Amino acid sequence: MSHELRTPLTVLQGYLEMMDEQPLEGAVREKALHTMREQTQRMEGLVKQLLTLSKIEAAPTHLLNEKVDVPMMLRVVEREAQTLSQKKQTFTFEIDNGLKVSGNEDQLRSAISNLVYNAVNHTPEGTHITVRWQRVPHGAEFSVEDNGPGIAAEHIPRLTERFYRVDKARSRQTGGSGLGLAIVKHAVNHHESRLNIESTVGKGTRFSFVIPERLIAKNSD
Repeated sequence: MSHELRTPLTVLQGYLEMMDEQPLEGAVREKALHTMREQTQRMEGLVKQLLTLSKIEAAPTHLLNEKVDVPMMLRVVEREAQTLSQKKQTFTFEIDNGLKVSGNEDQLRSAISNLVYNAVNHTPEGTHITVRWQRVPHGAEFSVEDNGPGIAAEHIPRLTERFYRVDKARSRQTGGSGLGLAIVKHAVNHHESRLNIESTVGKGTRFSFVIPERLIAKNSD
């Protein structure tokens, strides 16, 4: 944790000391300001993710009484994913529009959005991403599947650890905090589920979780 905050703070401190010693002008000044803005945004994102994770961890697991309109939530996530992708990836969203659940809306939003945005941020241009929300024999399944490069088997057991990154350089480029999958894990655990990760190098990756039958809203079609 200290390392994650120390790195951007060190960059900011370095530029501030440089500005103290001599005025920066032109391209040098613009580069300094751009880098400082980036590092500030990185810290802001990290703090937000930490607060989200802490809130989920502290939440009572028995309070799953909100009716969550997952289809509506996914329509918003789809628009945001398209914007984030900037047409680098293509998408298919297969949504059962009548399938709603009882749960914690904020937690489910965090889980769903983190999985979709994770797919966008960690797959290369030309990847196809398929998002599904559907009935399965034991409940309601949410899944995000891509045909990207896949993840080596040795990384999979550690993916939900705080600050664990498969590709540290790519995470820095995309502003990843290393907390997204930890948030997903805790959010789905609170909904009596678990995060499943399947991946084959060279073929792609699939993240999924199943909300149990008892939490499906009674009037879901």
